[in-house]
Amino acid sequence: MTAYGTEPSRPAALPDLSRRTNGTRTKPKIFGIGLSRTGTTSLANALHTLGFDVVHYPSDPATYATLLAGTACFPLLDRYDGITDITVAHLYQDLDLLWPGAKFVLTVREEESWLRSCRKHWERPIESKADRGRVYVDLQRFLRAAVYGCHDFRPERFRRVARQHTSEVTRHFAGRNEDLLTLDIAAGQGYERLAPFLGLPVPDEPFPHCNRTAAGENPR
Repeated sequence: MTAYGTEPSRPAALPDLSRRTNGTRTKPKIFGIGLSRTGTTSLANALHTLGFDVVHYPSDPATYATLLAGTACFPLLDRYDGITDITVAHLYQDLDLLWPGAKFVLTVREEESWLRSCRKHWERPIESKADRGRVYVDLQRFLRAAVYGCHDFRPERFRRVARQHTSEVTRHFAGRNEDLLTLDIAAGQGYERLAPFLGLPVPDEPFPHCNRTAAGENPR
């Protein structure tokens, strides 16, 4: 998992993708809006390699307070280039309005493989993660309810949520291929699609595959 608040090293060979807006050089914001277990951690690490300082699944009090307030005005975005994982998966419409020109990456995965991975991930009760702090536990409970409508694994509900999420995201960004990239990391898609989407050359290194077992399951 990409550590919260870590500073990535930007490969010197990559060009500056900054653009000028009102006289200030900034990067476009980028959001990973795929569901859990679709390669969101891998995406975050790949974005770091490409020079984007993103935060994967932030669990700080300010982020939790923002979600509770029902907004997408995350304080983190004053300092970081974007956020990945279900923290923002359900807020893509709001983020699209707040950040004109932002890039969105929808990570997807073959349905049955995804359900198996979710089942394994959800086997561990949320309360067993109390060592990560109360905010982390409360935030995870909140996001599971907000995104999936439940705290435990229910395959048919998950299946329905995933199909609806993909359908609604695709419909929202219809005709805007420059703003949305659908990426199936588990199927082998990687830098060859991600880098051109961001206007960057393809790095000469393997795409990161995080949280994958020896059998190739559970990319996150």
